[in-house]
Amino acid sequence: MIKGLKDKSISNLKFSHYIVLFIIIYISDDTFNFGTNENYVYLLAKYIIYLLLTVYLLSVTNLKFLTTLTKSSLVFYLIVFFIILTSFYNFDISGGYVYQIWLFFLALLVVNFYSSKQFIYVYLKIVYTLSFVSLLIFIISNISSSIFQIFPMQTNSAGANVYNLGICMVSFENTYIRNMSIFREPGVFMIYLNFAVILELFFKEEINRRYLLVFILAIVSTFSTAAFIILGTILFAYLFIKSTKKVVLKNKAIILGLIMLAVLFILSSAEFYNMIFDKIGKDSIGEGSSLARGVSVLANFNIFLENFLFGVGIKIYPLTFSKATLALIGVSLDIGNNTNTITTILAVYGIFTGFLFVYMLFSFAKKTSNSLVIRVLIFLVLIMFYSNEDMRYSLMSAAMLMWGLKNKEIIVINNIAS
Repeated sequence: MIKGLKDKSISNLKFSHYIVLFIIIYISDDTFNFGTNENYVYLLAKYIIYLLLTVYLLSVTNLKFLTTLTKSSLVFYLIVFFIILTSFYNFDISGGYVYQIWLFFLALLVVNFYSSKQFIYVYLKIVYTLSFVSLLIFIISNISSSIFQIFPMQTNSAGANVYNLGICMVSFENTYIRNMSIFREPGVFMIYLNFAVILELFFKEEINRRYLLVFILAIVSTFSTAAFIILGTILFAYLFIKSTKKVVLKNKAIILGLIMLAVLFILSSAEFYNMIFDKIGKDSIGEGSSLARGVSVLANFNIFLENFLFGVGIKIYPLTFSKATLALIGVSLDIGNNTNTITTILAVYGIFTGFLFVYMLFSFAKKTSNSLVIRVLIFLVLIMFYSNEDMRYSLMSAAMLMWGLKNKEIIVINNIAS
């Protein structure tokens, strides 16, 4: 039970509530097994499981929200309308349009299957478990990665090799091991973790400090530059909560102390500093990380400007992206180098779908607090989320966006109604 929230909706949680959200997180394009794994058995299994999940949610959920016009249903219908227009406008009947609509429909079913408190509680529970397990494996793998040789070695679509433990992936090709948990890469894992931090800090009456500590340690173990910047922004935003409660003041003091300790540690450890921030230095541009992020913005935005209303569509987007990168940097890059969801949506679908996507980010940020400063900072965090990875086909991402559109009902933010 969430401390301080003795709510009937939490006490009435069923096993199915855990299974549904576990499926959304684990059976996902964001994970190694079901996202970038080159074994097509996993891909087929994902579609079958999604189909069964859709049938199940349709059978147990009150479908009144589909006929009653709410903010979430309205945005969903508009997304469907503009995606279909994009398909017709570009004479493109790719299956990707159906899949994109299916994901948002499934996400709409999911957020109406849970109360807001149930969603928060179950999500935090699952991500905490994944984080705790991944930290144990991260520690063991840094002591001796050879212990994992008993597990199958698998290769993803980018050519990266990992030991597949099922509950965690262990990469052994980098100069240092990074925590990726079950996800296709550490940069995706850190998004799930930072989302958990947002829920823990801004959507609960009392913070579970054990959860928060594990989330932060897991974020550190990803060695992701963006993860540190995002986490710092989230923690900084919490300092602007207006409350004179002793528990909130104590939490602020702890968080301020954590920020100061982190800054001192990073500055005092040259090795750690280089591990985290060398990727954005001038010397590492050639390694691809900074280059990919910059090109993802500029190439996609140039495509968008030339196809303002309905984008270029899914089918010819890969070729268009390669041509745009060739024009920009003299090198043709494939869409595997694309890391920006927002500019990709603009390039593929055009201004209308792009506007709806940004509106969903804004709606989610509004729920975090009545404070304008906090809302702006969390909105920037969400922008950073979607500028770090291409998550167009992430069911969890779609669920998060649709959840942000839900009515204010029962969401409590440090005893201040959202």
